[in-house]
Amino acid sequence: MNNFLKTLIKPDWDDNPKRSEVLLAANLLQVGEFQLIQLAYKVWFKKELPEDKISNIFSEYMITGIIPIWVTYYAKDIIKLENAKKLDSEQEKYHIYDHEFGNKILDDKKRKLKGIQYSLIIAFIFFFSHYIAIKDTKESNMQNILFPYIQKDKK
Repeated sequence: MNNFLKTLIKPDWDDNPKRSEVLLAANLLQVGEFQLIQLAYKVWFKKELPEDKISNIFSEYMITGIIPIWVTYYAKDIIKLENAKKLDSEQEKYHIYDHEFGNKILDDKKRKLKGIQYSLIIAFIFFFSHYIAIKDTKESNMQNILFPYIQKDKK
């Protein structure tokens, strides 16, 4: 529980100091750990991370805590750039695997319309699911949507 609280307070904290470096670098670039691994592979090997290696590398990193050396070096380079005040996390080269990068809604009117649109979708799903549940309850001749042991007996 103590580790959970530490992680909530400081998201780039981890028991393993090398993994903490990877987390810090990912947070500095505003990308996920998986994207950082992809970026590190591309910089180190000068090619894309092959599909057949992706799950092996990421599962080793997440489950067993094995961090490839090239990921560690890449994370250290990012941290060095940040310490030297030379890191620009908004550069496109750090977000080549982030498909939504650069799609910012700057206009307040468009942002409000998107918010209303998403709210309406959520409300529709909420009411539609409740409508289906009530309709299903009536069709199955149930007196109540509660379980039988909670329902009142009619005598």
